[in-house]
Amino acid sequence: MKCILPKCILALCALTLLCLTAHAQLILNRQVTASNGGSGVVNGTRIQYTIGESVVQTISDGRLLLTQGFQQPEELPPLAPGASPVKSYLIFPNPAVSNAKIQFDLLLEATTTIQVINTAGQTLHSQVIRLGVGKTTVVLPVNHFAAGIYTVMLKVGSSIYYEKLIVQ
Repeated sequence: MKCILPKCILALCALTLLCLTAHAQLILNRQVTASNGGSGVVNGTRIQYTIGESVVQTISDGRLLLTQGFQQPEELPPLAPGASPVKSYLIFPNPAVSNAKIQFDLLLEATTTIQVINTAGQTLHSQVIRLGVGKTTVVLPVNHFAAGIYTVMLKVGSSIYYEKLIVQ
């Protein structure tokens, strides 16, 4: 009896692990978008190539992502109810002199509102943008603001995020 019980527990644990499924957090649909290149099949293997791409830096406007000639749109699994649609909300440089950059990752396509609010609660700047999934950087001109501490509000759907911004 003592030898059978540990074997049954081990078998039950192994069966439980086999029943669990793993889900990828991010799916990449890779598509070639280039000014020159081609593709071919050699011994049953498809080879695709691009030539002469001048873009070597990743460029994103929130809807498209361009990396060295490859368009890699992000497809995320559905967001769980109540989950935050934004991750990695960051404002830099902080303190700012002429421009501040607001960078965040959107986990779903959404209409985004960015507001700059002074210490009296007045909205000094408001911007509404429709953005796609992925990392986005928005440039915020602050050179016309007086030196002081401001609150930057990021609203995505019904979720609201606040961050302090110091303008020198």
